[in-house]
Amino acid sequence: MRRIRERDWLQAGVLLLVSALLIGCLLGFDHHEAERADTAVATGVAEKQRVSADELKVTFFDVEKSDAILIEQADFRMLVDTSFDDRADVILDYFSEHGIDTLDYLIITHFDKDHVGGADKILDAVKVKRVLEPDYTVDKKQYREYREAMMRNGIVPLSVTAVEHRKLGKASFAIYPPEQKQYSGNDNDMSLVISLRYGSQSFLLTGDSEMERIAELLTEPELNLKHTVLKVPHHGIKEKNSAAFLEQVHPETAVITCKNEWYVSRSVKKTLLCMDADLYLTCHGTVTCITDGNTMEILQE
Repeated sequence: MRRIRERDWLQAGVLLLVSALLIGCLLGFDHHEAERADTAVATGVAEKQRVSADELKVTFFDVEKSDAILIEQADFRMLVDTSFDDRADVILDYFSEHGIDTLDYLIITHFDKDHVGGADKILDAVKVKRVLEPDYTVDKKQYREYREAMMRNGIVPLSVTAVEHRKLGKASFAIYPPEQKQYSGNDNDMSLVISLRYGSQSFLLTGDSEMERIAELLTEPELNLKHTVLKVPHHGIKEKNSAAFLEQVHPETAVITCKNEWYVSRSVKKTLLCMDADLYLTCHGTVTCITDGNTMEILQE
């Protein structure tokens, strides 16, 4: 049997110790490098998702034939309408991906389920500082759930009965309430209408305004109808005064919230295209507008 000398034991021990130190260093290097890489990726994503202090971002979510519009300026955020109850996750997923846990404003244009349906889930998921709504009530399930969610979260909404002028960071917006307490049709004409302005760029959000409400907008003394971007009323359905309204707004860009392209009036599309407006339908994907107040970038995905 071979005899192991003391010197051999010493050399083997030194070799094992050096190997252990080397492996430890390598493992430590890999671990810390991985941590740094993860941090860099996370930071990069956060930087990419953060809205610049000098930018306004307006997102028209792809939520079928319903409305959900998020407005972001620096660290300020406003949500206009909340889609259907079963589509609220589209909004909440966006909030989660972009680190949004607070809304400065939630505006409900009117109480149809395709506008107020997801409100209870939004109110329960994030902090909402102020809720603005039209001045009427309905006896509908989604409306009752919206009311119950506000009670749970200690929120008292403001019913808009006169023109409201407010700020969202460096952006400004005005809310125009309906002029009547009741209309001949359904409650679409009860829609609050929002004019959002940032530098030379502007957005007109019209809810589901139909003929009577559109007639009011055409004669509203405080409202300059010319806007850069128009959220076309009532998912692109034609009214007798649609053409006159579209001509007055004369948008550079028009967004129609819809489930299918065939649902949109051909006459409405033709009028918009004849005035050289860029037309986007949310049935083809979420539409995002980003502006620095001078120029506008529009993305669809």
